[in-house]
Amino acid sequence: MGDLTVQHVVLRIVAVLLIASVHGCALASLAGAMGDAGPRHDDRLSLSPWRHADPLGSVLLVLFTFGWIRPIAIDPGIGRLRLPVIVIGASCATLALAVLPRLLRPFVLNLLPDTAAATFFVFVETLGQVCVSFTLLNLLPIPILTGQHLLVALFPNRGDAIARLQPYAAAVLGVLIVTGLAERLLGPAEAAIASVIFDG
Repeated sequence: MGDLTVQHVVLRIVAVLLIASVHGCALASLAGAMGDAGPRHDDRLSLSPWRHADPLGSVLLVLFTFGWIRPIAIDPGIGRLRLPVIVIGASCATLALAVLPRLLRPFVLNLLPDTAAATFFVFVETLGQVCVSFTLLNLLPIPILTGQHLLVALFPNRGDAIARLQPYAAAVLGVLIVTGLAERLLGPAEAAIASVIFDG
């Protein structure tokens, strides 16, 4: 968790709301484009973060940069090969959220006064860090995470059983994140991804 200042907490909250908006809407939109109208009927085809944010997942994201959004139900009947495309597409949208502000940063900084420029600089760094760690975790094929759809693609007839595991998976992931095990396990991959998309 590190030494979080009030500024860091506020900036992370903003970052988490943006991630929930973009990732949730991208996931729902891609599912709709692939033929599943369910997310639209579930009111998930929205950029409102309140439609997508998960209380526990959001708190963990703010404090530890690892977490998740509220799961989106996607019908495996749209095709087993389409589920990975949806997961990868939503992940790319989240990483784009990390990259685009960095591309715009030089232009924005020239328009802002010193104090606002410094805050914006820190926010862009914070958003990038949270986006990368969120994306990496959510690619894992674990119930409650976006990657659970990869699991459903492998076992399409077990979708309901996988969904029932979500509360237990959330508890286990919460422990792994709070104890720092998630950071130790995923830290090297997180650093590699950040190096590629930010410095490559």
